[in-house]
Amino acid sequence: MRRIRTEQIKGREILAKDVYSTTGVVLISEGTILKKEYVDKLLELKITDVFVEDEISRDIQVQDITEEKISEQCVEKLKDTLERFSYATGEELRELSKVATEVMEGVLLQDEVIYTISNVRNYSKSLYEHSLSVAALATLIAVRAGYSQSETKEIAMGALLHDIGFINVKEKYQGKILCEEEEKVQKEIKRHVVYGYIEVEQQDWIPTISREIILYHHERLDRSGYPFHMSGDKLKPQVRLVAICDAFDNMVYGNLEKRKKVHEAMEEIMSSSGIKFDTDLVKIFLRSVATYPTGIMVRLSDGHCGMVLRQNAESPTRPLIRMVEQNKNGEWIRKEDKDLAEELTLFIVDTME
Repeated sequence: MRRIRTEQIKGREILAKDVYSTTGVVLISEGTILKKEYVDKLLELKITDVFVEDEISRDIQVQDITEEKISEQCVEKLKDTLERFSYATGEELRELSKVATEVMEGVLLQDEVIYTISNVRNYSKSLYEHSLSVAALATLIAVRAGYSQSETKEIAMGALLHDIGFINVKEKYQGKILCEEEEKVQKEIKRHVVYGYIEVEQQDWIPTISREIILYHHERLDRSGYPFHMSGDKLKPQVRLVAICDAFDNMVYGNLEKRKKVHEAMEEIMSSSGIKFDTDLVKIFLRSVATYPTGIMVRLSDGHCGMVLRQNAESPTRPLIRMVEQNKNGEWIRKEDKDLAEELTLFIVDTME
């Protein structure tokens, strides 16, 4: 299967994964032959990507998506707990500790420890799925950075709760892009870190570092962050770690900013290394994330096109590629497979999204 943007649907493609509504109802079932007329309705429902199966992708299994390793039950548990956080009992709130454990186990049990994303997220649950995705990526980075299991769990807990303050933001979080002139809205949204910290300040069972992650995850090394414009030496490494993961997920999914392709987001993180983000942690991040998700079409340095067939865990920027070309009818024809980890003179220049 391969992932395509919804607007790329031409009709007659076979759907490879169910398409769900924001309420969890299956709108289009796997195996359905898509029609061009579906495009406008899908875009109206905020469904920007779909997985299809065709001749060139028939044997490609997109099974290594980290987000899909985190169960729907886990999303619902987080959503339920956060929505009643202000009046839930301490015992109920401890459910978050179980969620943190599930996230850790989901990440560590993967066959290849490399973070891959689908670019497909349920719009109505974006806040909760964002928190889970950040927690999953932060867990992976923490393990690779050498943190103990207990320390990693504290980082995962902070990542799960990092945006809890949005519950009290008057301008309700909708993942929309804000215009510069919406200064009042921007200021209110930036208060979410303070609102979140106030919510957990008296919760002694929540580790200190987890609380600091909530308050400081938008701070940057060069004092350009908020709410206190702190310098890098004042920020603990765990906070710096989650800051990278949060920024990356926001870029990829267009939370309050223009959506970027995965490799574009990674390039931005890399260009901010040592300026906004911790250099050592950025290096681990770049080695841990699949720059080009499995199933997407890419353009190569020799001018040819290919499809990402499988990831190389030791070299996330150089996956296994299936070379393809179009015939006179505009249909994609599969050619040979090439491993970019071995084809050192060939590299990806862009994705065809």
